[in-house]
Amino acid sequence: MFSFLFVSILAIAQTVKGSPASSFNLQDGEWYDNFGIDRNYYTGTHGYLPNLATETLNENKELAYSIGESFLANYPSENERAVAILKYVQQWTEYGYDSDNVVRDGVAQEEWAWNADEMAHAFNQATGVTAVGDCEDMAFLCGTIYVGAGFDAAIVDAPEHVALLIWLPEFSNANNYWDLPNDNRDSGWIWVEATGSSNPLGWTPPDYQNGGWTAYSIGSLEFVAQPIPTQDTSPTIDIELLLIIGVILFSIILALSRARKG
Repeated sequence: MFSFLFVSILAIAQTVKGSPASSFNLQDGEWYDNFGIDRNYYTGTHGYLPNLATETLNENKELAYSIGESFLANYPSENERAVAILKYVQQWTEYGYDSDNVVRDGVAQEEWAWNADEMAHAFNQATGVTAVGDCEDMAFLCGTIYVGAGFDAAIVDAPEHVALLIWLPEFSNANNYWDLPNDNRDSGWIWVEATGSSNPLGWTPPDYQNGGWTAYSIGSLEFVAQPIPTQDTSPTIDIELLLIIGVILFSIILALSRARKG
């Protein structure tokens, strides 16, 4: 199955013409692409988060979306498809800092975001070349592939990090199932973390398990939501109460001991 899938994706890569951003313009020290998105800044009206997703979806869909369509055609099981997509991205990308890998007009870029198609064209299965990017680059790549493969997806804007959520309540191996209130569904969103080669699907890193981040829908969904933090339902232990009980018990035992001696 995997070999057939990879052959299919290779065929797409050879026949589809690339349509990453056609040009970049330097404005007030920031690089903007021809869509008007600031590739150096993550937020705001022109920031790349989550605006960069629009460049590779809907009427702009191209190679990354087509990779997702190949997974949809070759994996009838949603769970198996979702796992295979993450493994695929982990195999053909590697984490790297922007300042070490992105140079514009001879200047290393401290912050830079690639869209999904730019990342998809940067790796080559035939030659074994991987694409280098950081968290937002992998999140956008995963997001477009998952949407192309038939999943609902949302870009996660977390403190100092970008990741992805997909709607897959039937998946049984996640450590958290997130509820995004504006989505009007119960808990069923699971985390996609492609920045490490061994991160399993559905694993929410410890730093983000209590919420404190925002999810932006991509594809056909429309919502912006903050998650309902995971609630700890395990019983709590009152240390002060235990100490008081211990003192009382010790006093009773001591009194009984003295009574026996008398």
